[in-house]
Amino acid sequence: MSIKTEARLLPTLCRGAVLILALGSSPLLFGASQVNHEQLYEQAKVHLRNGEAQIAYDLLAVQESDLAGIDAYDYLFGVAALDSRNPGDAIFSLQRLVARSPDFAGARLELARAYFDIGDNELARIEFDRVMAESPPANVAAAVVQYQQAIAARASAYVTTKQFYLDFGGGYDSNAPAATDEQVFLGFLLADNNLEQASSFSDLAVGGFINRPLSTTSQLLFTGQLDHRVNSAAHFVDASNLNLGVAWSWREGNNGFTVGANNLLAALDRKYNRQDVGITASYMRQIGERLQLSTFVRGGQSRFNDAALTVRDVDQLMYGVTASQSFDASQVSFSLISNADKTIDAASPFSTDGYSASLTNIWFRPGGSQHTVAASYSRASYDDTFFGLNREDEVFSLSANSMWPGFPAKGWATSAHVSYSLKDSTVSLFEFNRVEAGVSFRRIMD
Repeated sequence: MSIKTEARLLPTLCRGAVLILALGSSPLLFGASQVNHEQLYEQAKVHLRNGEAQIAYDLLAVQESDLAGIDAYDYLFGVAALDSRNPGDAIFSLQRLVARSPDFAGARLELARAYFDIGDNELARIEFDRVMAESPPANVAAAVVQYQQAIAARASAYVTTKQFYLDFGGGYDSNAPAATDEQVFLGFLLADNNLEQASSFSDLAVGGFINRPLSTTSQLLFTGQLDHRVNSAAHFVDASNLNLGVAWSWREGNNGFTVGANNLLAALDRKYNRQDVGITASYMRQIGERLQLSTFVRGGQSRFNDAALTVRDVDQLMYGVTASQSFDASQVSFSLISNADKTIDAASPFSTDGYSASLTNIWFRPGGSQHTVAASYSRASYDDTFFGLNREDEVFSLSANSMWPGFPAKGWATSAHVSYSLKDSTVSLFEFNRVEAGVSFRRIMD
């Protein structure tokens, strides 16, 4: 039985116990000094016995300013508030009563249930233990045991989890340097390293994550990946990356919020090339069962190691919004993103403003396989001229990817991808087109 199901059933399971402890005619609760209020209490008890907790709550709530602090009132109001899904009011009322009457087991039982309902497992555990220490009737004890088991299940559901993986694969890249195919630019003959070159490639990556829940609604996520790509015919663009990240996320009901930071160290042809760091904050809103809206903002910086490349050092700002619509076996997402890079060197021409749009469709198939197609468009305008020309770049891309879990064996996943990109620019030196296709295998180690 799931925790959610137990949380629904447990109040019903212990209803008999609650009525015994809560609605009896104990002199502690209904002494002669409260005769004037006896009719109100009797009405509330009838509604509670009939399962009409909201009516009992409404009836008692209007008298709170006058009757709060009276044992009978605090008890009945706490029960009514709890059963009408107002656990906050129940806690305040029952805490008052338990403070005055610490031996009143019925009030302590209801207080424990209230703590359980708001997800405070530790306080609930303490109060349930105190109830059991008083040797309650068998039916009360059975109800408490049910709650204690549910608390233990909750606790086990929020233990730290971790997963590590090994990726390897290869494929073909029609333009590994992402360079132009024009050999002459403004009358100058371009070096081979500045020209389009096709190459086969092989990839290797190791990585993983550690997920540390902080509560029922928030968690810390630590991620890391080290990867390397070898281009057999273009080693000068062999890329190595170490990417480390940490994020805190919160999710309750239809709302979610995440803030995270990452640090990327990149090498080119086995030489340290650049460092990128950034902080990202995002907000998600679930609308109904199938529509999700999210927005994010990211600030970061990119710093190059080579003195000749420091003109490309920039501070970065990016923000955007995504809408995702789910269907029975697929999901469609559309994103709009704006970005700005501001160079550190005022004389550098690499400051830019741009935007992008993307459309993605994922199909979920029996057995867990996923098949994705995506299309994107981006545009960037540079603040300064290049070779006396105003520079504007446009990039179009199309991609398709498939992933099959459990293949070729349990604990493995196989992916295949193909992509095409075309870059147009007012400065022809930066134009290119590129096709990449490959296959990768992942070994998952929990």
